[in-house]
Amino acid sequence: MSQESNQRARVSVVFAEQLDDLARALGRAFIHDPPLMRVLPDVNDPVERAKRLKSMFQVVLDVQRRTGQPNLCVVYQGRVVGGAVIEGVKSRIPIRAMLASLADGPKMIAALGAGGAIRAVRLQAVLNENRPKKPHLYLNLLGIDPDYQRHHFGSALLDELRDIVAARPEMIGVYLETATEANVAYYESRGYQVLGEIHPLGVRMWRMLQPRR
Repeated sequence: MSQESNQRARVSVVFAEQLDDLARALGRAFIHDPPLMRVLPDVNDPVERAKRLKSMFQVVLDVQRRTGQPNLCVVYQGRVVGGAVIEGVKSRIPIRAMLASLADGPKMIAALGAGGAIRAVRLQAVLNENRPKKPHLYLNLLGIDPDYQRHHFGSALLDELRDIVAARPEMIGVYLETATEANVAYYESRGYQVLGEIHPLGVRMWRMLQPRR
């Protein structure tokens, strides 16, 4: 195999030993995310914010792993540079996921503080209430480390999600929310449609669906 092929970005499921690197990449990717700015309004130093968000994502990824929900990552030159937190969602959140989240409450409070953890729960509650009722693939989070953005790594993840849904006839498509207006046109260029808007924690977010082909 050539050196060039070894250095290509690859989308893969996340293995246990990669979870810490994925949490770090997501923490850096979401430093300026509007909803998370509301969750952590008093943490202005970008290094500290990335550290706190990494700890939060470690909890999220651990819950995903324990409840059997998959995560995807982008590996480039042997390094995890980003990924996607996804769920196969029916009409309601599985009770095992809810119980797992409650068990990790102390870790989430350690990462976000008591106020931040409460705001995160309020944010997630609004997102849960507004998901499509029919079975779908939920793109909860997609982020690429800023040092590796603009290399189409996000597009590679979206292509993988589209292919997953194509193999699951019971799913209506890939669903996501975005709080970045510039992302709306980007997702529309990928076949996503705006379903409506929500305003958790006072943040404008667009609900979008890429229908199954």
